[in-house]
Amino acid sequence: MFKGHDLSRLRGVMYGPRFQESDIRDLAMKWNVNQIRWQLNWTPMKQAEEWATDLNAYDRWLDGALAECDRTLAACEKYGIKVLVDLHTPPGGWTNGGVCRMFQEERYQDKLIEVWDRIARRYKGREAVYAYDLLNEAVEGTVGDGLLNWRDLATKAVNAIRAVDPGKPVVFEPSPWGGPDGFDALEPLDVERVIYSFHMYQPHSFTHQGVYDSKASTEYPGLIDGEFWDKERLREAMLPAIEFQKAFNVQIYVGEFSAARWAPGDSGYNYLRDVIELFEGYGWDWSYHAFREWDGWSVEHGSDRDDHSVAKTPTKRMELLVNWFSRNERP
Repeated sequence: MFKGHDLSRLRGVMYGPRFQESDIRDLAMKWNVNQIRWQLNWTPMKQAEEWATDLNAYDRWLDGALAECDRTLAACEKYGIKVLVDLHTPPGGWTNGGVCRMFQEERYQDKLIEVWDRIARRYKGREAVYAYDLLNEAVEGTVGDGLLNWRDLATKAVNAIRAVDPGKPVVFEPSPWGGPDGFDALEPLDVERVIYSFHMYQPHSFTHQGVYDSKASTEYPGLIDGEFWDKERLREAMLPAIEFQKAFNVQIYVGEFSAARWAPGDSGYNYLRDVIELFEGYGWDWSYHAFREWDGWSVEHGSDRDDHSVAKTPTKRMELLVNWFSRNERP
């Protein structure tokens, strides 16, 4: 099985789009992560849905995002952390329904290929960059006439990267939204050295409770949306990825997973414990969403939604992650 690295396991966090060297130092020295998923993310994301339609503005944003990535990469080389470069904001942005406009207009598909050629040239030879995540949570919708679907467009992007940096590993997330159900009808890409990825937020009404003005009182394990969710139900939700790995002997990487920190009682801890144990049981690499980004996902903060200060003592969720990170080998 091609893993894309020579360590027994990659365990880390999603980080960015703003860099602080102290963050990287803490991740290396205090948390012992051996990988970060660095997001090239135009924020605020809601506004970027429209901003990214202007390709000149997109280039200006990418200039700054790559400069920030350069600083992050230098710090990761200093502290011994592998980096997955994640293109989080697509050329063209998204429609109000979340569909990537690149599946509606050819100029945005062309821009994606240009962007990956540019990034590959910039980071060729940088060993800390172990792979490229081709696009975060692609959503095709109805693909326009004469345009490529996500699988074929991703293959074209891989070929553009490999023309510059032969053999560079890539990460592919299926449409829609990079969920595990995207593996149901997926055929592997017609290129080698691909790591297949999904994001685990099921059940969404639990993990995202209170995030979009929804109620924040859903417990795990428990009855959620009329179903009882526990570890075995989580395994069932991930079954398409499990079966895809078995069928094609490919490495699976969980690029994002989380639960809102204000989930009642120990629900957040219970959920993270169960999904990580499942990831580990199947030999998957993983990165927690997210480190020092929005505090709603932070394991350094407590369960009080209105308290935006770091907890005075480590939370159970943080202790859980750090315990798993303690098993990491360093590059």
